[in-house]
Order: sequence, then structure tokens, then C-alpha cells
Amino acid sequence: MKKIPIGIDDFKDLINGNYYFIDKSLFIKDAFEEDAPVILIPRPIKFGKSLNISMMKYFFTLKNAKENRTLFNGLKIENEKIMDEQGKYPVIYISFKDVSGNSWEDFYNSMKTKISKLFFEYKYLLNKDSISCYDKETFEKILLNTGKQNSYESSIKFLCELLYEYHDVSPIILIDDYDHPIVSVATSEFYKEGHNFYMNLLGTSLKGNEYLKKAVLVGTLISTKQHIFDGLDNIYISSILYSRLNYFGFSEDEIVELLKYYEKDYNISKIKEWYGNYSFGKNSLYNPGSIINSIKFGELKAYWMHSPINDLIKICLSNISKSEYNTLVKLLNNELIKIEMEENILLDSLDKESSSWNILLFSGYLNFTGNKEIIFVNKETRNFYINTFKELASNDIEGFNKLLGFLLSKDIKNFKDSLQEIFYKTVSNYNAGKEEKYYHNLMLGFVFGLEENYIIHSNREYWTGWATLVLKSKDGKLPNYIFEFKVSKKSEEFEEDCKRALTRIEERKYGIEIENPVKIGMSFYGKEIEILIKE
Repeated sequence: MKKIPIGIDDFKDLINGNYYFIDKSLFIKDAFEEDAPVILIPRPIKFGKSLNISMMKYFFTLKNAKENRTLFNGLKIENEKIMDEQGKYPVIYISFKDVSGNSWEDFYNSMKTKISKLFFEYKYLLNKDSISCYDKETFEKILLNTGKQNSYESSIKFLCELLYEYHDVSPIILIDDYDHPIVSVATSEFYKEGHNFYMNLLGTSLKGNEYLKKAVLVGTLISTKQHIFDGLDNIYISSILYSRLNYFGFSEDEIVELLKYYEKDYNISKIKEWYGNYSFGKNSLYNPGSIINSIKFGELKAYWMHSPINDLIKICLSNISKSEYNTLVKLLNNELIKIEMEENILLDSLDKESSSWNILLFSGYLNFTGNKEIIFVNKETRNFYINTFKELASNDIEGFNKLLGFLLSKDIKNFKDSLQEIFYKTVSNYNAGKEEKYYHNLMLGFVFGLEENYIIHSNREYWTGWATLVLKSKDGKLPNYIFEFKVSKKSEEFEEDCKRALTRIEERKYGIEIENPVKIGMSFYGKEIEILIKE
């Protein structure tokens, strides 16, 4: 029996290691025959992007061409005319997935090291007699990490030129995780420096590069398109909405064969509920990484993994507006929501209301229907998103669960004590006391764990005003709550502010449609809280 390929992204290791492989080899043919010289393919995490781009590398590269030919024995591509192209091209393959840095200097050094290692693979180019002294010096400086910034920014095009002159064949560029460098600096103070460096690196490689045969880039987000591809007219973006290259993810037929091979009796409808319902163009697909993990560990549960994009999502959530929160609640209730869809996500505009939903859509959390509506893809992505929102409120999971338990049992005294303890651990000294929105979003994160038991309304509109937070029991058996928040200027004003909050609930008749609600006035001052209730 073939081994289960968890974490195997290298095509050669997968084939030689006798791992299970769902044949996607015709991706090579269709990508190569695509008219556009540059192809951009965004897909969610764990959808086989790295494996497919690795497969292309082993197919086209001149290096070990005869040995690599055996990797494709018995695959669909073996009977195609494109086999004539196997092993005929110099290939520049680079993955940016591990580029990072806490400062511009760290990020820049990380990029330089990545490029230096790439050049090391081609140091044989220095042996060509016709290489000029200037080119040789430039190559050696990049190799030794001593080059100037502009030499690194033009390094991939420079390498293309040298490879063409050496082999008399235009090279193929393959880039994995093309969006990772931009995502990793998106929320940093050095975003401009990192962004400009990376834009120049890709721009010189892909625009006006007369030595280039074909370039294929895979990642997750289509970000800052207008800067990377300005002036590049002949580019094909194979997005999740409109795609001719449907070789990412598993189809239902492939899932059935996979389950049969490993003798798993999972109900296909349950598999779909957890890991299916991805719609790329007209294709309905399943998450390969999660399916493989469920077979390995014998359990249907969330295997969705952390990625740098999740950090962007947390930023969006921390700034969530009233309308966005209400949209989020509707999504969690499996309602369809209309949005303004933008494939080109500007990472320097994360405070824009549409950014949250578009990042969630293109990173694989949401589906986009034919009616331009969004909905959570499946149970796995929905649960992962809920947990992400909870993390914003508290990293103390035990304390978090206790807090919810006190609300469910209407134990307000212990609710206050538990909440105060979590505030001491969680609330940022930097943000504390600045504005009500900060505390409001923290409280939304706390009560999010109650969404199975309660209908949650943030800033619920009444004819007399807006109630800060309303929790209405779904089955009518649990206590209902009306919250009103105030930010106190002094700790001595806690009680008075709580009274003002309760008075506001009473006078404006918030929760009039709810049976016997518990009315809670809360005031905040830094990390301190005060609570008064009225039943």
C-alpha cells in the first residue's frame, strides 16, 4: 500500500518514496501551452500548489533530464506530444515561503540569502569563457551576499540572461509562494521598503524579459497587481473565479477512489460538509491537505493550518466595524451575503471594509456564488475562523470557557471576576482606554463562543437608538442579555458610568422584544472594568 503523503511537496520525493499520487500531470501541458508567457495561479493553502510547481520543475529542467523522465512513467502526460519538451529547458525555481524579517534589514537579508542560494545552483555559469568580467563580478557578489540592492532587484532577469547565453535556450521561471514576501511585510513599519524591493524583483523578471520562455507563479492572494504587472499585457491570471487550469484540489471522483484505496468508510456527504464545497470556476472541489490528514489520523476534524494570511485576517478582525460584525454573524448563521468583490487586494488598505471578505474569499474561507454572494465554504473553515476570532479576545482558553459558562448560568459576579482576570492578561496597554471600539471588539470576541446558543447582535438598531450588544437565547431556555458599554475617564467614575449605561437601556427600551433580559451596564478604564446589572 502506498504511503500517505502528508507534508510532501517535492514531486521527486513523492514518486520515489512510493506515496499516493492523484495524477495532475496534464497541468504541465496546459500551463505550457497557455498563450500568455506569464501565468499567475492563486489558490488556498494546502491545495497542491507547491507539488504542482515542483512537478513542472522536474519535467522541464535540463538537470538530470534522463533520470527525471522516469518520474512520469505511467502518468497521463506520458502519452502527450509535450513529452518532446521534457528535460529541454534551464529552470529557475524559487520558493519564497520562508522569507521573513522583523525589520527592513532582516527582511532584506532574508531575500538576499534566498537569491544567493539560487545563484549557487548555477555557479557553473562562471565557467563559460565568454562571460564578461562585469557579469562575472556581479554574479560573484550576489553569490557572496555582497552585491548592491539594485543588483538583487534585477537578479532573476540577470540569471535568465546568463542561462540563455550558456544554453542557447530561453529559461522557464517557476515561483512558489509569490505572495508570501508581501504578506509578511503587509502590517510592518517597513512595508514600503519591502514592497518596493519585491515589486522591482518580480517586475524586472517578468516585464520586458526577452530571455524568458514561460513563467508560472503560485500563491494565495492576488495582491498589488497594478504594481507588479504594470506594462505586462500578456499575463493570464487563473483565479478561483475564472480558471482554465483546474489542477488544484481533489474532485469528488478522486475522493471516492482515495477512500476506497485506504479502505475508509467515511460518508461522502460528511467529507463534503467538512472539507468540500470549494468552487473554482465551474468546478466543485475538496481540500487535499485536510482530506489526507483525515485519512492519516482517522478523524473528521479541522486540519486547516496557520499561514501568514491568518495574521492579516486578525488585523481585519481587530478593526471590524459594526456592519462587518453583523455581516460576520449572518455568515456564521449560514446566510448568503452580497459583497463588492475585488480580486486585486491592496494590502496597505486593510481598514477598507471589503478587504476582510476578499482576503477570506481568496484564502479559501469563503465561497463566491453566481449571484455575487459569499458563504463559509465548509465546517472546517468556519470553525477555524471562529477560533481565530476567539484568539483575538483571549489566549486563555480555560478562562475563556469559564467566562462563557458563567454567562450561560447567569452567574454575573463570577462573570465579572473572570472577565477582569482575562483583561489583566489580554488587554494591550497601548490600546487600552483609547476608544470604545477596542473594548467593543474584545467583548465581541468573548461572546463569539456563544454563537451556537445565542443570536448575537452588535449595535442592534431600535427606533430609539443602537443597543451595544444583544444576546438572545435561540431555544428560549437560557438567559437573554442586553449590554451597554462606556469608557470611563477615571476609575472613580465606574459606578456612575454603569448607572448611565443601565439608564440608557431602560429609557431607550433596548431589548423590548426579548423576554426578561438581564441588563448589564459595563464601564472600562485601561485594564479595569466595572459591571452593574438589572433584571
